Amino acid sequence: MYNALSQLNYLAIAVTTFAGFLFGWLWYSPVLFSKAWMAEMKITEAMMKAAAQKGMAGFFVRGLVYTFLSTFALTILIESRGPINVVKGAAIGAFVGLLLVGARMLNSGVWEQRSVRLLAITVGHEVILFTLQGTILGAWL
Repeated sequence: MYNALSQLNYLAIAVTTFAGFLFGWLWYSPVLFSKAWMAEMKITEAMMKAAAQKGMAGFFVRGLVYTFLSTFALTILIESRGPINVVKGAAIGAFVGLLLVGARMLNSGVWEQRSVRLLAITVGHEVILFTLQGTILGAWL
């Protein structure tokens, strides 16, 4: 295992992490789904401003760390599947996003009684995120 970890392309992981983080920023921005997500989460503009005043840096740092961890895991999974190309990377990413992460989020959503709209936003993010990251990694590795 140590040898496999030492041979990972950490530059590819870092760039793919950053791309995934930027995608999340876009997904949850006013350009796409911030208003719908906030409405479904019952978060007001005042609540967002209060959080920002407390310091958004901590949220961004944790988000980046968690994005790195999932990108790291996706990289290991993709590399374990033999010769890689863009299509194979995208397919593995989509599989992980929909059938691993997405399915677990949908299961949690049942018990948390989340709306279909909220689940579509959050699961949609994960599916597209992992597909995007798988595509980048498939092209790079």
